[in-house]
Amino acid sequence: MAPRGTQWSHVRPGDNDDRTCPVCDRCFQTSQGLMCHLSTARSCKWYRKGKNVIRLDDDVPEPVEMEVLVSGEDNPGSSNAMEVVERLGLSFKDVRELFSKVDTIPERAPWRTTSLAFPDRREEKHLVRYRDIIAAIKALLGTPSYAKQIVWRPRRVFTDASKTKQVFSEMWTGMWWNELQECLPKGAAAAPVILATDKTQLTQFSGNKSAYPVYLTLGNIPRAIRRKPSQHTCILLGYLPVSKISRKGLTKREHKARTQRIFHAAMRLIVKPLLAAGDEGIEVTSGDGCVCKVFPVLASYVADYPEQCLVTCSKYGTCPKCQCPADMLGEEEPAALRTSELTEDIISHAWDSGGGRAAAVEAECMMLDVSGGVKKPFWVGLPYADVHLSITPDVLHQLYQGVFKHLVSWCQDLLSPEE
Repeated sequence: MAPRGTQWSHVRPGDNDDRTCPVCDRCFQTSQGLMCHLSTARSCKWYRKGKNVIRLDDDVPEPVEMEVLVSGEDNPGSSNAMEVVERLGLSFKDVRELFSKVDTIPERAPWRTTSLAFPDRREEKHLVRYRDIIAAIKALLGTPSYAKQIVWRPRRVFTDASKTKQVFSEMWTGMWWNELQECLPKGAAAAPVILATDKTQLTQFSGNKSAYPVYLTLGNIPRAIRRKPSQHTCILLGYLPVSKISRKGLTKREHKARTQRIFHAAMRLIVKPLLAAGDEGIEVTSGDGCVCKVFPVLASYVADYPEQCLVTCSKYGTCPKCQCPADMLGEEEPAALRTSELTEDIISHAWDSGGGRAAAVEAECMMLDVSGGVKKPFWVGLPYADVHLSITPDVLHQLYQGVFKHLVSWCQDLLSPEE
């Protein structure tokens, strides 16, 4: 071992000057200056790569036969592409044939495009691009790579023999799936559908562009697999309209209501196949070749808080899962849960009693903490589904940011300005 305080220099045996860069021949007054230069100069590539054993005058190894063939050094100016293809055993000769073979790969679910418009503004088109949700579900359940990990039936997990302490981890360990399984025909399986939407701002520099994607995955797939992007367990199901609605001739309330109606109309178009599939079931070929009778059911909807209110038709500022008023959200006593039937009845009664007048409908709905901008939400009629139960917690906005902002306000009230 070298004595303490020994200074190491990056000099190779045989060098004439220990303060001269072996690459650019630049001289330095001290060895420390040379070391600093070798660690930062980009032109000294042999040191930048950390391979001090490479010498500028080292003999370059002779290329192997395939390298010579690819580079064409054996016959400069000639093309050896065909011989390379034969040696490598490729099924294509050029990039065009490669792309054509990629295009022949079957799609998981083909894309469709349609447009939505209001009756009084036919010239304003709102485009919706989406995939067949049933084809997407079949594609996920029919993937061979994780066929053995897919769970078809729910189960109850307990930590003790007396079965008094139940464990909830995966979706199939929950009470909802166990109760749903009892409603299905014997031998059938449920396919819990997990939807997620998140309006994303793409750029501020060219027209304020944004996108509104809809994603789909299934609760049958273990979460350890769902979290891996390489498994492709999450399918891009569609793009919701992001086109601007003209404010001309509309009040602020009417413009807001039309924005909500466009969202629900587009989502109804995407989930419409679930109406019949959830009632009658569909036959799905799994990744191991077995044919199963499956009932796809909306189980979970992932969104941030503003979108939760939009999806559930809840008044902004209230809880989308329970009937707790906005001024009592801090109380410890739990409130009664919202249900899809209750929300639908409130909206229907408001439209009937209001005579179709939007202002009267919204006023009655707002008194009951329901948004009155949508007459028929997209989740109406979905079998075995409750949109309020399917809403997942928004950890970022409701827990992290919500609790943090509450603590800051609390500390400001507690401390004096001097403190």
